[in-house]
Amino acid sequence: MQPKRFYSIGTFIALVLTLQIQGYSQPLSVYPGDITDNGIVNNVDFLYMGLAYNYFGPPRDSVVGNGLGFVPQPASPWLNQFANGTNFAFADCNGDGVVNYYYDAFPVYVNYGSERDTGVSPDIFYSGIAGIDPVLRLDESAVPAEVHPGETLTIPILLGDAQAPVEDLYGVAFSLYVDPGFIDANEVSFNFTQQSWANPDGDRVYMYKRVSDERVDVSWVRTDHNSVDGFGGIGSVGLIIIIDVIGFEQDFPIRIDSIKMLDHFGNETAVAGDTIMVHVTENNNQQTGTDAPAGLQPEIWPNPAHDILYIRADFAVEQITLINALGQPVRQFSDPSRVSEVALSGVPPGIYMLEIQGNAGIYTRIIQIQ
Repeated sequence: MQPKRFYSIGTFIALVLTLQIQGYSQPLSVYPGDITDNGIVNNVDFLYMGLAYNYFGPPRDSVVGNGLGFVPQPASPWLNQFANGTNFAFADCNGDGVVNYYYDAFPVYVNYGSERDTGVSPDIFYSGIAGIDPVLRLDESAVPAEVHPGETLTIPILLGDAQAPVEDLYGVAFSLYVDPGFIDANEVSFNFTQQSWANPDGDRVYMYKRVSDERVDVSWVRTDHNSVDGFGGIGSVGLIIIIDVIGFEQDFPIRIDSIKMLDHFGNETAVAGDTIMVHVTENNNQQTGTDAPAGLQPEIWPNPAHDILYIRADFAVEQITLINALGQPVRQFSDPSRVSEVALSGVPPGIYMLEIQGNAGIYTRIIQIQ
């Protein structure tokens, strides 16, 4: 009979650590932008970038192609993983060994909607119940009783209320659905730069991406690994009523759906969506507020941009500002000429907001810098 073997606690711990190290040493195949490793790039990946923000690990030793395209890249595992078991190395989209906005959000944006040939597991969005779960909605009270062709709407985005407040918010992703007969999805913009209960300290990044003529995907996430509690406004959305909508009165919907809200551990909380109705009528004797009228919208090219961005406007330009995802101006200057050049040398790749102020109002456009 073989004698029984007894192992000390120290030997047992050493054995466990050895097994962990062996597991971490197994090579990975990373598709840049697919941070959740579910085979498709979308706004949920941006949420997970925030969960791994400022973490670091081994950079990639080799790259395939330019290293940013949606092709498998060999990578070494990091020591951290998400709650779903996915390794943090998938959040290092550009392979430099650290997770941050300036270089890792870019592959999410440019590879948005890309899918692997095999092994695709679409994200599941659990619908909350209004009256029980927090609601993510547009503030209908900010919408006039009648809106008119060419008019600009700026609508606050509200999350939770006093009856169903939000607990442990770290990030939220959702889709905004519009009627393409009334709203041009290319002109929909979001602003999450203002201070709020969800953003008391500026530790957040966000992105939005037009997916179709009727859908814009959005993602907002903190970066300091601390969840927050509360309710109320978290940002706003800007929309322009299509100027060709004339000759009749009609109601059209704007809907928030496909919501995923996470805490700083990656745990999900159910959130209900909402729909508001907007009444449009032909009678338009109003100005368009602080936004440039549709007929005076400037031309901006190229987009994506590299070294120089050109702007041509049919109104007097007073100031041009390039704003990063943290709400910080990175370029700002005055140029009274009708054609302006914005030098982009030294500006990190990423998604920016271009704000043009002139005698016709304020015009904004999302710019991608490569």
